[in-house]
Amino acid sequence: MKVAAEFNNVYDAEIAKGRLASEGIQSVIMNVSSPYPGVQMGRHGIQLMVNEEDLETAQMILDRAV
Repeated sequence: MKVAAEFNNVYDAEIAKGRLASEGIQSVIMNVSSPYPGVQMGRHGIQLMVNEEDLETAQMILDRAV
């Protein structure tokens, strides 16, 4: 799997995941490890991962204005 996008909070990552799902692209949210709901504490942002073959399409979908 490849990183399609990074986010500072899990809420934005979930919205992006839903956008991809509505276009038929499966994704997984990684690096969610915080004692505070919705806040990422690590040095890397919360990552939205997709299959390598879906990466370009996923990034185009996420780059489109909502």
